[in-house]
Amino acid sequence: MQERKLTIRFSAPMAAVYLLAVTFVFEMRSVWTAMPRYSRINDLLLLALVGATVVYVFSRKQYTKHFINGIITTAVLCAYLFIYYFYDEYKAESFPKMVLRICTICLLCFALREEHKQKLYEVMEQIIIVISIVSLSFWLVGSILGIIQPSGVEYTIWSSTDGSEVPINTYYHLYFETQYQRFFDTMFVRNSAIFTEAPMSSFMFCFAFLVELFKKKQYNLKVCILLLVSIVTCISTTGYVVAIIAIFMKYIITNSGKNTVSSVIKLTIAPLVLIAIVLVMEYVLESKLQTTSGSLRMDDFVAGFKAWMLHPIMGNGYGNSNSYVYMMSTFRIDRKGFSNSLMQILAYGGVYLLAPYVGSFGLGSYRYIKKADWNNLVFICLFMFMFIFTITSFQMLPLFVFFALL
Repeated sequence: MQERKLTIRFSAPMAAVYLLAVTFVFEMRSVWTAMPRYSRINDLLLLALVGATVVYVFSRKQYTKHFINGIITTAVLCAYLFIYYFYDEYKAESFPKMVLRICTICLLCFALREEHKQKLYEVMEQIIIVISIVSLSFWLVGSILGIIQPSGVEYTIWSSTDGSEVPINTYYHLYFETQYQRFFDTMFVRNSAIFTEAPMSSFMFCFAFLVELFKKKQYNLKVCILLLVSIVTCISTTGYVVAIIAIFMKYIITNSGKNTVSSVIKLTIAPLVLIAIVLVMEYVLESKLQTTSGSLRMDDFVAGFKAWMLHPIMGNGYGNSNSYVYMMSTFRIDRKGFSNSLMQILAYGGVYLLAPYVGSFGLGSYRYIKKADWNNLVFICLFMFMFIFTITSFQMLPLFVFFALL
């Protein structure tokens, strides 16, 4: 009997897609990116982005007109950013790295074939699902029930205003306790998974939830439930609002255009459901605003707006966080961290740096409306909502989502 040889086909484009997925997820402010002893990890992630993009581009057998347009668009974007740098008096040392990150992702989005874009979304979702399962396990048996104890302590500079190191509990470097929330006079550990704070883990769980609902032909109910539970444990208002709206909009999209009696009944009660959702959202937001976290978020918008008004067109300089820190209320004492992307971009670079985000979002939304692609339209609108209310201004994942619309 002739022995059959097992052949394994190595696909360079797919290898690049998997590397990009890992890079995008872990670059979204995982705790390691804020640990002094892993000070080079951000440079390594940028190198992984550039390397994976180069591999993908040179592994393509054909270069379409769309890709050629992408090269031109990337060159124009690069020139656009350096024109800003010419007028920027702050001249942050990290600016060239930011330009490299943005331009590489822009080129990547034009180079990726549609099936590989979809695959990239799905692989990122799979990674987040694994993170979700692991974090829920440690959160329940460790943080909540106390059956197991932390394996050690790590130090980050994420919540520090002067660069000093802050200790956080770690469970075998698979789960970290970074934030607490008072709940009925009891300190409650928020599920921050492997990220620097709970709002960021909520952002990632919501992102995976949106991919499952709106980027796939058929969603998996078990996956949706898992991600919803993970979102709940983060105790993030933004996450709750996104989850509620996403479920409602999926319900509307799924039941539109059908002439069955059941669909007519469902669509008839839809306004009542929407009213209930609005009331719940209002209650959650009001409850949040009564907390310190809610007050800080509101003050961030006020401080960011004041800083933006100093130089509305070109901003106060990329990386110039002092521009809005000086505008913050005195009650914050040492809580000087910022919490939303919109005002940080405006404070840094004014309308000039915000324009690429708004332009890509507007163009993508127009195309989805024109094609009546309601799933992708809801996806990008809810992603924009999360982006505004979470500090992810120049991270790789949001840049990819926005430039993929071009």
